[in-house]
Amino acid sequence: MSVLLIGMTVLWFAGTARGVLLFRTADPTANTTAPTGELAGSGWQFEGQYGEFLGTAIAPHFFITAKHLGNVSDKFIYQGVNYTIVKSFDDPTNDLRIFQVAEKLSSYAPLYIKSDEVGKHLVVIGRGTRRGPDRIVNGQLCGWEWGEGDLVQRWGENEVSSIRQFGPGADMLYVLFDQAGFPQEAHISGGDSGGAVFLNDGGVWKLAGINSDVDRFSSGPSGGGPYNAALFDERGSYRADGSLVSGDAPVPSGFYAARISPSAAWINSIIGLPDPGLANISTRVTVGSGDRVCIGGFIIQGDPSQTKRVIIRGLGPSLEVAGIPVPGRIDDPVLELHGVTGATISSNDDWRTTQETEILTTGLAPSDDKEAALISTLPAGNYTAVLHGANGIAGVGLIEVYDLDPAGNARLLNLSARGFVGTDDAVLIGGVINGSVSKRLLLRALGPELAAYGVSGELQNPALELHDTNGVLVEENDNWIDAPNSSEIAATGLAPADARESAILIATGTGTYTAIVRGVGDTTGVALFEAYLIN
Repeated sequence: MSVLLIGMTVLWFAGTARGVLLFRTADPTANTTAPTGELAGSGWQFEGQYGEFLGTAIAPHFFITAKHLGNVSDKFIYQGVNYTIVKSFDDPTNDLRIFQVAEKLSSYAPLYIKSDEVGKHLVVIGRGTRRGPDRIVNGQLCGWEWGEGDLVQRWGENEVSSIRQFGPGADMLYVLFDQAGFPQEAHISGGDSGGAVFLNDGGVWKLAGINSDVDRFSSGPSGGGPYNAALFDERGSYRADGSLVSGDAPVPSGFYAARISPSAAWINSIIGLPDPGLANISTRVTVGSGDRVCIGGFIIQGDPSQTKRVIIRGLGPSLEVAGIPVPGRIDDPVLELHGVTGATISSNDDWRTTQETEILTTGLAPSDDKEAALISTLPAGNYTAVLHGANGIAGVGLIEVYDLDPAGNARLLNLSARGFVGTDDAVLIGGVINGSVSKRLLLRALGPELAAYGVSGELQNPALELHDTNGVLVEENDNWIDAPNSSEIAATGLAPADARESAILIATGTGTYTAIVRGVGDTTGVALFEAYLIN
């Protein structure tokens, strides 16, 4: 579908409407309070008023909005409090502007830094309009024109249809207004610029885009008489360039939100937060007893006064792949957290038995009551999470560590995962969500050298694969010395001690990655997977 994107510098002059249009209703009171149920906590709480528009708090002294709005106020009203704007910063490539305020904001939104937005369910927030007159084309209702602006904050839902690029770095999330869409299917109008789009990331709603623009239409082939509307079917209408929309299937109009993820480095350079490191690490492996338990290690980097709040989950009964239960999943996992000396810091069997309220608040509670979870605020140092089966039962289990304080100064720096590697699907799987925009990712698969540390039955010849969020193979290695960049691996000081062991060094960028460790020639044994962020 061909669309015309109106210049972002003039968008906010177009029309008087100021808000989210809903497919289901024209009721001006609909969706004017914070979402509840599955959409609770989906970003409403992070929105503030910037003149007649919205901005989103993103750090203790900063909020972000659309660059094309210009300077429309010297105040930011957030949760009923006035904050004084002292400075602004423009994204050099995209329609984003950050404002600094003198006073400290009480809370702020985490950023969505992955590159997998397409197809994701979203919540969009804008500032107030009433749905306008029906748009009738060839006797059929095709949507609604923009109505009266009332500056009331509203929300709706939708999903990301595609990523559109309008110049280097000017990436937009493109969202369509579908007739058979979500219960709160929504479109935006001109005054919604500066409002926000939030995506759910593992139970946490994060800022993924800033409302920027909409598709436009003309009254005829000459391109004159432009009008603004949210259309679930453009057929029979003329686009802003004068082309007639036709076809056998409905063609919905869409809106655009300036994408946050490609601008993460610029945003972090302004707001002064540290490079976020690893946002999430996980390990899936067959859990047995003795040396065959699942062990996940992680390092929190920072000075002795800095801490990191994390949630650790031990999953089994809920493990699925594409909706199909994982064969042999462990029925009743037990989770332990140990410090650098090996002493037990905390443990859990059945997550509701301890910290239930605190775990529920994170949005990361396991879906099965037999699964384990614990929350801990930890000082900088080395930690180990151990997953085993209650009463010695075996099966496939998953350890996950989530950063609950991504804006803090301490960082999750590296992951290690030790487990038994079998054949077929009984491999060791390590998941990494990389939030760093400035560091490289080094992965190692170790086996033979584990014997020196008292591990019996070590995997003699491990091979390593790295896949992206879509499952596409990014890199693979068997025998690190044969890697094309083996000299760079050696220069890190982290090259494996045995030539049969594997390593991958790659500049990944932010996103979700999966590493798989298997034995060459169907060999089996205990292996260690490690992921490091390095300069």
